[in-house]
Amino acid sequence: MSRGDGTRRPLSPDQQALVAHAVPLAEKLCDQFLRRTRAHYMADDLRSASLQALHEAALGYDPARGVPFPVYAWRRVDGALSDTLRQESKHWRAAREDGYDAAEAVHDASDLLADTDAETTAHVDEMGDQVASAAVLGLVGRALAAPGEEGERLRATYDRAIRAVEAAMARLTEEERRVLLLHHVEERTWQAIGDALGCSERTAKRRGAEARKRFAAALRADRERAQGDAPAPERAGLSGATSG
Repeated sequence: MSRGDGTRRPLSPDQQALVAHAVPLAEKLCDQFLRRTRAHYMADDLRSASLQALHEAALGYDPARGVPFPVYAWRRVDGALSDTLRQESKHWRAAREDGYDAAEAVHDASDLLADTDAETTAHVDEMGDQVASAAVLGLVGRALAAPGEEGERLRATYDRAIRAVEAAMARLTEEERRVLLLHHVEERTWQAIGDALGCSERTAKRRGAEARKRFAAALRADRERAQGDAPAPERAGLSGATSG
């Protein structure tokens, strides 16, 4: 994370020594946060935030107050790591909400009395794919829409998910892509989407559920293709296609 790195005030030799001595402490805190949250993909961001916090702690430290620097730095680093995870958790919560929204629209077509075990498993997998795909769409949508440095960080963090979504989108019709983009990227309500499509809110929501179902199937197919090392389909951009 590059937050403020380019405009850091230089440290004096004594302050540099304080930071160097406290680096193991910051590493220990990072490891504790990673073990608790299991957000290992954020390891680099957390370590960067901890080093930035150490730098700021050294600048603000006043030994005359009688507080040892490790204690002072611990508080600063702990706060910086908590803030970093708190910002990230906003996207996690929003992704879960997208999943809940999709779960309400998922139609269970299974028949427990008539279906074979394989058919029941296929139904369950399909419903799970639809819920998960909605969460992925929401997460990617917010990463693409986020402005400035935060947006750059999110797009770098979720680059793999963005590329997977673009590849799956390329396999949908133009209307299916538009419905998903309007809802998950532009975050429009189903009523607003119905107005844009010239249909009722109920119809817009039904079209969204159908589009999400096909999108989920495309994601699964792409994942299975990738596992077999087959060529991936052409990607479809996720911006500039929703106006109108």
